[in-house]
Amino acid sequence: MDFTGLIAYPLTPFLPDGSVSFADLRGLVEGLASSGVDAVTVLGSSGSFAYLDRGERARVARTAIDALDGRLPVAVGISSVGTREVLEAATDAQAAGASGLVLSPVSYVPLTDDEVLAQVRAVDEATDLPICLYNNPGTTQFDYSLQVVAELSSLPDVVAFKDTAADAVTFNARYAELARLVPAPFSHGVSGDLLMMTGEVAADAWHSGPAALLPAYYSRLRAAVVAGDRAETERVRHVLVPLVDHVAGLRRISGLHLLARACGIAAGDPRPPLLPSPGSELRDLGRLLDLLEAEFDDD
Repeated sequence: MDFTGLIAYPLTPFLPDGSVSFADLRGLVEGLASSGVDAVTVLGSSGSFAYLDRGERARVARTAIDALDGRLPVAVGISSVGTREVLEAATDAQAAGASGLVLSPVSYVPLTDDEVLAQVRAVDEATDLPICLYNNPGTTQFDYSLQVVAELSSLPDVVAFKDTAADAVTFNARYAELARLVPAPFSHGVSGDLLMMTGEVAADAWHSGPAALLPAYYSRLRAAVVAGDRAETERVRHVLVPLVDHVAGLRRISGLHLLARACGIAAGDPRPPLLPSPGSELRDLGRLLDLLEAEFDDD
């Protein structure tokens, strides 16, 4: 797995009693098989990994991998607050048949560069799966320097970097600098749907939670951005941006669960303390989805 193209991060659906709805998860993932996305990653932030125990995480991975049955590569998020748990998640993912791993430096106390280097090296030694590093400083309190990424790229299995930035200009500058530091092939992808919605960031990959719920529209937008088709980019942005802005204005995981309901995908409330948003938000999302579908109804 090379972590390029459009990578969808499905949510983990829950039942009213708080247990994982594996049937809904299977249906959601199966729907991505012919949707235009290039790969799927389960147990990312969108997948509420931090609120699942080891057994649940392993079963989520197996469910998604079995559902796609080789039609798309499936990566598995293995982040956790301790390296022991990270290594357990990595070996569980490999046993389930994962195509790759996604790892962010999660910790109760912010990690140092040396600690992150040691953790990634441990994962690289524990499995032979391709690894995508994930920079998520707003959550982890660790911000990957490009020099650390370059050092880790020399490991046999580190093949990609999922990155973010405050704006498109900053991301594109980081992209150019990492390309100078790390020879191809190495995927430098973007995380952050508002960055994608600018139409100014192509990158080697888009890593997105909403793309798992709106794959056709995300695929269309990415294709236009990569091709430099400004007219098509603006056409898709015109109706997609208000919806993404609305979801971004909600608490992220709660907003994705509400978007899933508005898309007709069975999804209960996220696990506490990721509380759902008020019912009026669901009506607003439904209205925005109607506008989106009406724009492309004849295409």
